[in-house]
Amino acid sequence: MTTGKTITGAFLDSLNFPNTITPATSQISDVQKALLKSGALNIVSHTDPWGRTCSAYAGFKNPHEDQLRDIAGKLSEQQAQLPHNWDNADWNLRAVVPGSVLGDGQTARKLTDTEIKDINYVNGALKDITYLSNRQSGMCIDELAAGVSPWSIMGNTGVHGSDVAIPTSPSSPGGIVVPGLANYLSIARSVNSLSTVLANVPNVSSGPCAFIEDMMGALMKAGSIIGEILNKIKGIVGVLAMALAVVGLAKLLIDIIKNDLKYLGQFMELLKMAALAGLLEGLMSDPCMAYLINSAIATTQTISNLKSIPV
Repeated sequence: MTTGKTITGAFLDSLNFPNTITPATSQISDVQKALLKSGALNIVSHTDPWGRTCSAYAGFKNPHEDQLRDIAGKLSEQQAQLPHNWDNADWNLRAVVPGSVLGDGQTARKLTDTEIKDINYVNGALKDITYLSNRQSGMCIDELAAGVSPWSIMGNTGVHGSDVAIPTSPSSPGGIVVPGLANYLSIARSVNSLSTVLANVPNVSSGPCAFIEDMMGALMKAGSIIGEILNKIKGIVGVLAMALAVVGLAKLLIDIIKNDLKYLGQFMELLKMAALAGLLEGLMSDPCMAYLINSAIATTQTISNLKSIPV
């Protein structure tokens, strides 16, 4: 026989909260209230131009969405005409592609390994710039399980070579992982603020928001390239003809992705260093920690920077 808890209530184990209790309240601004009430931060399901589904914030958008959707539709329309086994790794099993599907003036033949790679490269680069810009804009907030890659060709160095290698950092030796919107915006804001007092923060862009532009190029810089790709393929018929016309532009998109990841990694390391600097400053008020730092682990220059007095 079980014994119930002895608590105040109408029935055994039934807790009735007194009506006189006043619940604690959170102090939030009017802007926060408006955002929460409007549903802008509600999580909805979003399907990207390539048919991939991801959770997203209802009140945000990817500025490249419309152009990417037009590109995806055009490529899908052309590639739907490819026969089964068009890209089979075994030449003997590889299907012959009709000349009309390849492009104007082409005759029916099998695609070469290089041509297949170019077609897949273009598709992959467009999918990867879509993923990164969706992460940067709040249109893909799902986190993946360990070992699952969100990329289509980034990291696939076995096929596409070092051109698609994912940048690394001391904290991310396996490759920089793209954070969700909240963390991305926090990093961007913190680094841009930190850069106003530090002269050695790496950057290639200019202006008051240079560091944000450097680490969010998929949003800030990719638009003109995506637009040029769309304009080119509008007037082209044929899967191969399309790929050959824009493969150079696709490489520029991959460069933007790599630069975004490189600067993201560098800036995250910088913020960790800034946090460590603040910790060290605080530790110097602790005699035990000050002795450890001064006597054992810090160089003379570091001790001088900390303005500490040897214990």
